[in-house]
Formats: sequence, C-alpha cells, structure tokens
Amino acid sequence: RMLTRAIPSSGEALPVVGVGTWLNFDVAPGSADYQRLPGVLDALFAAGGIVIDSSPMYRRAEQTTGELLAARTPRPPAFLATK
Repeated sequence: RMLTRAIPSSGEALPVVGVGTWLNFDVAPGSADYQRLPGVLDALFAAGGIVIDSSPMYRRAEQTTGELLAARTPRPPAFLATK
C-alpha cells in the first residue's frame, strides 16, 4: 500500500508518488512512444498511485493524458494536477 499525505486545505489523502507528464506524454497519437503510455498508467494505478501532474506548458502532454484516461473503461480514479 502506498503512503499518503493529506492536502492541508481539504484533508484529502493523496499518494506521495505520482507520475509527471512533462517529456514523455508530449507525443503524437499513433507513435511508438504514445503506444507505451497506457503501460505507464497501468503501473501507476497498480501500485496504488492516482496523482498525474501536467501543465499547458508541456505542449501536448495534457491532451495525451486526457485521451489515455478517456479510453479506459471504467476510468480509474485519478487526481490530475496542473499548473
């Protein structure tokens, strides 16, 4: 089980480990790199993680993250952090 910490303002407990999207999620659909990303999310969720960090400054990373999560049925719980 993954360690958690509470968000001070809400008390919601979040896992202390998440995944960042800066370089690896800024990829074109259909590319080999894009095809590997569902496995990254599988590993995160299997380990008990839910935090995914992104930013509009990461070019296509937010869009890629949204596409990958929308393609999952059922969609796993994810805490999406953006700057």
